[in-house]
Amino acid sequence: MGFAGDAADGSLQSCTGVKLVADLTTTFTFASHQNAIPIIRSIRIENQTTEVLERARLELAATPAFLRAKTWVIDRIGVKEEITLSDRRLDLDPAYLAGLDEAERGDVTLKLIAGDRVIAEAIVPVRLLARDEWGGVADMSQLLPAFVMPNDPAVYQTLRAAAERLSGHGHSSALDGYQSGDPKRTFMLTAAIYAAVAGMGLHYAQPPVSFERRGQKVRKPTKIARDGLATCLDTTLLFAAALEGAGLNPVVILLDGHACVAVWLVKRTLPRTVEEDVAELRKAVAARELVVFETTGVTSRPVTTFQHAQKLGEEALDEEATRRFICAIDIARSRSAGIMPLASHESADHEPLKADDDETPDLPLPPAPDFPMPGDRSQRQRPVVLRAGRTNYSISRCAIVFSTFRTRTSAPSAFFAPILLISKIGLLTARPSS
Repeated sequence: MGFAGDAADGSLQSCTGVKLVADLTTTFTFASHQNAIPIIRSIRIENQTTEVLERARLELAATPAFLRAKTWVIDRIGVKEEITLSDRRLDLDPAYLAGLDEAERGDVTLKLIAGDRVIAEAIVPVRLLARDEWGGVADMSQLLPAFVMPNDPAVYQTLRAAAERLSGHGHSSALDGYQSGDPKRTFMLTAAIYAAVAGMGLHYAQPPVSFERRGQKVRKPTKIARDGLATCLDTTLLFAAALEGAGLNPVVILLDGHACVAVWLVKRTLPRTVEEDVAELRKAVAARELVVFETTGVTSRPVTTFQHAQKLGEEALDEEATRRFICAIDIARSRSAGIMPLASHESADHEPLKADDDETPDLPLPPAPDFPMPGDRSQRQRPVVLRAGRTNYSISRCAIVFSTFRTRTSAPSAFFAPILLISKIGLLTARPSS
């Protein structure tokens, strides 16, 4: 938001006719420093007077001192001219942010000074979050992957348990990501990780209201394992960390008051790091490229099976779902953009994770999926592509969309006659995909 002299929003401008407009990030946490999130979006100074402004300085300071003070020298601003600062670098104080265990409120103050006189001032209120706190999608959607921590010791224990479950069911115990090129192998890796987390004997903890927008404190995997408690966001980030640790590409899905997780069965990502179009996920699920599953089933008694968790996850993306889709955050694409996981600062010397709850069974793995999937060369055929002008349409992908649409509608077959007619009269021509 820009502050340019409206006293109602906590900023102040003198009567000199010089306007100071500051657009700053207003929510900070330790992950902001670690991932070099820009603090200043823009700072603009407008000289609306009839005199040239010379030899001024702009001073920035924060209360409390969570960032280091800075001064810019403004050599000259002509009459009715404006300048935008090109030097926008500010340094956060990592020690201060790392030491916060509760949220605080603060201010960033900017003063434009000419000689010994303050000619414009802006005060920007900010939120300083605890080290383990995420600020919600409004301010920190891009930073949520920092709380996906695949190097936490509890994740190593979870992956070891998953490997043992794979071996115990006759599969290779290798956590080999996409190396096999077989989506069925990816599915079984995911199912094994689900069974391993289910074996931790976790119990559900109620999240704060509207956490997806306002944020919440996030339990690290080791704390989840130690305390045996987790919110839906905690279990979602735990699964995402384990999936990433196994070499897979997870996706965190935020709904209205809820969170769940997905994983790519093939090595790919969403078109955008933060995807707000649920249709992208629905298409990937329909194409059997993405598996979505509910994560709080591991806190139920009895534990929800992976197959049922998958069913619940797909229903959450349905058009008739009760919870509104907020966004999906692709972890692999986020890593490519430079958002790195927080360090856990936990010792690797931990006892193997064991559930204290006798009601938590050793969840069996589901059978390997028997439906045709991308990458399954034994069932794959070369798709035919329909060409209309310069646009190509894959029959294999169109068939999925057609099937999904026909299932959800009661339209008669005659509804699709125009499509067949178009193909017959040559407006669409079929050719093999290259």
